[in-house]
Formats: sequence, C-alpha cells, structure tokens
Amino acid sequence: MFKAIEVDAASRQRTGRDLALDADSRQAAIDLLLAELKVPPESAHVDPSRTVVRVGEHLWTVVRASVKPETAADPSLRRGGAKHKQVR
Repeated sequence: MFKAIEVDAASRQRTGRDLALDADSRQAAIDLLLAELKVPPESAHVDPSRTVVRVGEHLWTVVRASVKPETAADPSLRRGGAKHKQVR
C-alpha cells in the first residue's frame, strides 16, 4: 500500500489532497498515480529516488502507507502486560 500526497511546489506544505494506491512496488504506485490523474507518463517528471513526482504545476510525494494490524474489539480479550503482574 502506498499513499500519494499532493504538496505545494513552492512551500512543500500539504494541500490536503491525497490518494491511496494499492501497489506492490513504488514504481507501480507511480504508474497508478499517473493513471488516476489521467496523465501520460512522458509528461511527468519522476525524481530518481521515486519519491517525488512533478506533474505540470502539481507536486506529489509517494510514501508507503502503514497498515494497522487488526486488534480485538473487546478489551477483556487482550493479553495482560507486565505492568499488571505483581512481583514478590
């Protein structure tokens, strides 16, 4: 899973627009981003590290999205930690 975040080209601050990209590699995520934006690959400038993509006046950064593990909904099903044990 990757996430594409649009940033302002001048200030590098987030613009608030982001896209979730379901891809196995960063290059596949960039290809999905370009397809989502309906931009041909030859009109985009991709940074050699493949973390920044410039499309016209828009600047996108591609980051790996962390997937949260599923947790048990009921607190009584969680395993007690060391702080709950009494040591004598």
